Amino acid sequence: MAKRRTKKRTHVVQTVEQLKDVPKSMVIRVGSTSLGNHTLNQLVKDFRQIMQPHTAVKLKERKSNKLKDFVVMCGPLGVSHLFIFTQSERTGNVSLKISRIPHGPTVTFQVTDYSLGKDIKKFLKRPKSLNKEDVLDPPLLVLNGFTSLKSEVDSKGVNENVEKVIVSMFQNVFPPLNPSRTRLSSIKRVFMINKDQETGEISMRHYFIDIREVEISKNLKRLHRAKHNLHKTLPNLHKKEDISSLILDHDIGSYTSESEVEDEAIVKVVDKRDIRSKHISILQDKKNEIDKIDKENIPLVNDDQSRLIPRKKAIKLTEIGPRLTLKLVKIEEGICSGKVLHHEFVEKTDAEIKALEKRHAQKMRLKEERRKEQEENIARKKAVKEAKKQRKLQRREQRKLDAISNPDIDNQNSDSDITGSSSDSDHYNDIPEDLDSDLFSEVE
Repeated sequence: MAKRRTKKRTHVVQTVEQLKDVPKSMVIRVGSTSLGNHTLNQLVKDFRQIMQPHTAVKLKERKSNKLKDFVVMCGPLGVSHLFIFTQSERTGNVSLKISRIPHGPTVTFQVTDYSLGKDIKKFLKRPKSLNKEDVLDPPLLVLNGFTSLKSEVDSKGVNENVEKVIVSMFQNVFPPLNPSRTRLSSIKRVFMINKDQETGEISMRHYFIDIREVEISKNLKRLHRAKHNLHKTLPNLHKKEDISSLILDHDIGSYTSESEVEDEAIVKVVDKRDIRSKHISILQDKKNEIDKIDKENIPLVNDDQSRLIPRKKAIKLTEIGPRLTLKLVKIEEGICSGKVLHHEFVEKTDAEIKALEKRHAQKMRLKEERRKEQEENIARKKAVKEAKKQRKLQRREQRKLDAISNPDIDNQNSDSDITGSSSDSDHYNDIPEDLDSDLFSEVE
């Protein structure tokens, strides 16, 4: 079978400057316990499917890898966000940490419940699997239930600031959408994040957008699918007398819009293919009107919207997975380290906060002193090593000069070596050959 053509004209390649502005992510596991959990491994793979296409899908972690190794590689690879899954050795709880590279902050969530993509497909009547074309563009992010989106001010203002950090973290994970330039056909997935106001839990869902024609019969749908996909079967025509009987067949069940799709999901859309099909006829009509405009000075009226009738289309969401239920634990200033800006379960007084800041400042001062001392020791060792190397080179040069100036000494040394070797051979010749002949003999 022939290879399918790849689109080059419509799929514009992004420049280097545009790729720098696109946020990229890396989903990893850290810790020996998390690396040994097969279910968590599959959860990481499913979460990478959500973050496509700007993520490392085929990344493989090792037990020897530390968090610092991944943070160091984020700079050269242009990674802006880190999703870190860990599992506690003592309790077995799974946590998710979202870090902004390179200066933080880090938001830590406890994963109270999760479901894999394969588990969700088992309960669906018609499950959906993602193809390569479905992950060419990032998903549409939908946030719901956050009070900062509604501009509601809390009494203390603490919860509002916390939600602002969480919302900005999720919004900056994906590139922003430009409504004037973004094609609706490129949006094929939805990543929905909902917060429960009563419990404070955050639920994540991943859906696939399926757009269906409403005012078209099943037979026409089959013809349309067979045109774009050769593997689809054509409708059965052996009982039809004419093609009109296939198109104008109004039997029961020919229209599926009322039975499969809810009325709230039906929207009116102007298809671009209708615009292209009528573009030629509109141009011909406008050419005839140009002559009248020049003569009578009549303004030209754009009839694109009047001639094009919007079609009714139904939008259906099919869940792909995975599902995650998160609960906020804390927000840190740096990358999994630094000052704790907010903690959900621990509250500190002002005196305790000042004591912790003072202790942290002392640790940082001591760390800086040790670093300077280590740098001085390294520089001193390098200087000693370099001086030793220079002395070696000087001795070699001196030997070469001595050899050139006094060649007789070298001849005497060579003669003494020859006589010494001959005397040794004479000494070993006096030993009989059969002495200790069976020293290395094999044991029978």
